[in-house]
Amino acid sequence: MKLFVVSAVAGLIFSLAGSTPANTPKSDPVPGQKIERSVAVSPQLTVTLCVSSGKLTVRGWDKNELRVRSTDAAQIELRRLDKAKDVSVPASRIDVMVLDTNATSRISARVPTVDCQALADVEMDAPVGATVQVQTRDGDISITGVSAAYAGSQNGNIEIARATKIVEAGSIGGSITLRDSSGRINLSSAGGIVEVVNVKPSTNDDTLEVGTVSGDIQLQHVGNQTVMAKTVNGNVTMTGPLARAGHYVFTNMTGDVILALPHDASFKLNAKVSEKRDIVSDFPLKYLDEMPPPPPPAEKQAPAAGPQGPAKTPPKTPATKGQPLPRTGPIISPVMVDRPTVAPYVLRRVTAICGSGDATISVASFGGTVRLKKI
Repeated sequence: MKLFVVSAVAGLIFSLAGSTPANTPKSDPVPGQKIERSVAVSPQLTVTLCVSSGKLTVRGWDKNELRVRSTDAAQIELRRLDKAKDVSVPASRIDVMVLDTNATSRISARVPTVDCQALADVEMDAPVGATVQVQTRDGDISITGVSAAYAGSQNGNIEIARATKIVEAGSIGGSITLRDSSGRINLSSAGGIVEVVNVKPSTNDDTLEVGTVSGDIQLQHVGNQTVMAKTVNGNVTMTGPLARAGHYVFTNMTGDVILALPHDASFKLNAKVSEKRDIVSDFPLKYLDEMPPPPPPAEKQAPAAGPQGPAKTPPKTPATKGQPLPRTGPIISPVMVDRPTVAPYVLRRVTAICGSGDATISVASFGGTVRLKKI
């Protein structure tokens, strides 16, 4: 079984070559004083921000302006990446470069600085139609009220709300929470819980994909027609109505799959479950077919004994012209070591219908129970 864990963290490496500062600080900041920079931008701005450690907070607002603030940074530069010939035209692509006191000392010593190395908490306000790409190694991320959100944190939690078109987020050691959003959604966490509440598509092709390694997946009131949730060591729970003609795929190794659906839910169930686990349903299911687990492989039998003793293996015929000649000289038979017996997963396939079968639910649970509950 192939399990995916989306590499959203690795996909947030931003190219900064050839950038031009949109503005520069006028004087050296006082330690502990809040630094603020702003610039006029396009309503469909694309902005990137990354730090080594620190909390990143992004909010959408009804202004065609980008504003960045921090009390921990020694310097903030808004670098324009769109290469506009007319500098009076609002910027459409901005990279936010944050420098701390260590970076400014390196600048004074004429040592080249590298972006994404600052240790600072940063707040940013961007237009509601903006695409925001943020990344931190050690710190939490909060994004609210923008068009598209791309977020990555190695050791921190990610919270996103009211995104309207795209959400892609990944965390290695933290949890991910998405609320009141729409569009195409892709979330992954290696060691945390992923919670999705009240989401819907913005187009018919928008999918919801969630993957974890050792965390639970919790879905509530999901309106996307295509939903895929996969985990290795965790439970998958979905609560709420099914989309008409929706397609739902749930896969796990050791946890349960729990679906809490309205009493009038209509679906077709395609399940692969362990022979030692059950499908527990509050819904009346009409079973179309249920395939038993495959029988174990038959053991090889020795040749039957005849009147003159055990049957002899017929001698090999010599090679004919055009075939390789038989090997001459001593032949040492290979030493055969019996492999230890490993009990494979033995699954049975179940197909059933509830109601008219409007939606399709496909479940593969190798070590857990499938539960269909009424709400």
